[in-house]
Amino acid sequence: MQPNPTLDQLQIFVTVAEAGSFSAAGRRLNRAQSVISYGIANLEAQLGLKLFEREGTREPQLTEIGRAMLEDARRMIGVLQRIRSRVDGHHQGLEAEVALSVDAALPSPVLVRVLKAFEAQFPTVMLRLHIGTLGLIPDHVVSGQADLGIGGLLGDVDVHLVRIGFMSIVLAAAPSHPLALLPKPVAIEDAREHTQL
Repeated sequence: MQPNPTLDQLQIFVTVAEAGSFSAAGRRLNRAQSVISYGIANLEAQLGLKLFEREGTREPQLTEIGRAMLEDARRMIGVLQRIRSRVDGHHQGLEAEVALSVDAALPSPVLVRVLKAFEAQFPTVMLRLHIGTLGLIPDHVVSGQADLGIGGLLGDVDVHLVRIGFMSIVLAAAPSHPLALLPKPVAIEDAREHTQL
């Protein structure tokens, strides 16, 4: 049984494919061209495959199997980099996973911005997202189902609160609805008498 390719071999392979030549890959990786050539030759011998076509061209061209393997190699390098980052995050005291419960009324563009910012700052932390209604968000935090919650409160809840903004809620009714026929502004007591969706 042949040994598996090493991370270093895969990195050399991907860099040669992306840079277009052994010398350019050497410059990117701060290694001599001979080291790059030797790494590719060893990888090809180990696999029993030609990954690059070198005949009749100045620059190595990926073979059909080389092209197929390139995406696999990129994925493997990505997975190993995430493992490395996750270990580094653990050493820095980061959680492996954070459960976030978010009020469904939170505007989607705001939520997307928050999630992108979280991923940019904590790329190794898995985020488990739950979208719920206003009353459920604090319950999820108190019960431990969520580490963090974003939403409003109904009543007193024993959690640490930080105000991050506010949302305006506008009540609307069809022109033919009884509330639309009342003098403006409509009192909250009048609105409570009707079903809200």
